[in-house]
Amino acid sequence: MKYTLDTEFSSLNGPKAANWMMDFQDIAHDAFADSNSHSRLLGNLLILEPYMHTLRQGLADQGRTVPTIFQKAIDSLWDYLEGKKAVSDFQDFANNLYAATLDYNVGEEITEAQAEFSRDFVDIPWGKTCEWQILTWLSVLLMEVVAISGGRLDFEEYEEYEQDVDFVEMEEMLNMLADALIDLTNTPLPSNKASDVMNAQEQVYQTPLFRQFIERIQNGLKAALSATPEQYPALREEYRQYAILPEKYAAKLLGCL
Repeated sequence: MKYTLDTEFSSLNGPKAANWMMDFQDIAHDAFADSNSHSRLLGNLLILEPYMHTLRQGLADQGRTVPTIFQKAIDSLWDYLEGKKAVSDFQDFANNLYAATLDYNVGEEITEAQAEFSRDFVDIPWGKTCEWQILTWLSVLLMEVVAISGGRLDFEEYEEYEQDVDFVEMEEMLNMLADALIDLTNTPLPSNKASDVMNAQEQVYQTPLFRQFIERIQNGLKAALSATPEQYPALREEYRQYAILPEKYAAKLLGCL
């Protein structure tokens, strides 16, 4: 069976839903095969905005706010998409932000200037998985845009970048939230053995909460596919009001990650 963005996820049983999840990269790639980098970037942003809104709701419960650098990063991407900014306006920021996420994620050695940027502007506690995952996603998108547009690059993995804006970090988010929803939905997990985790995930995939989450992903990507540049500003305002999960789960989600 070939899965697409139009597949009715709620109609899939556990194993078939698991196959849809495993095929997500191919599903997104096929859907955007004839689309340009702007449409692909828009697809990412229409999922990132609700994800950040859920983060905002969860942090508010802790008496915290979304770090300023998140808004600067996503605004840079939107402003580029809407033609308000050139890559030269944020290429230094993109490289420095990517360095900060590399340092956190893999312990990459970075320059003193990059380390200073991280100390001064990346105000995220160590171990805050959801926040670092979103920041990593934003940094990857910024670097992809800089690479595609021929901007300045500090990292060789992007110097000969021949791909387009991709959906890798979106898939990371899907898998991370799928794991978190095992706890949020009180799905039984007898042990951390692979078979038990897989069984729990398949049960999660059939819950109304997870099906609603996937519907949000599908609707956001389909909106990006059909949008014209004239609609970008309205979509920007619309999607920042949405949440990736109902608000009552926001604080619990941060507690699971």
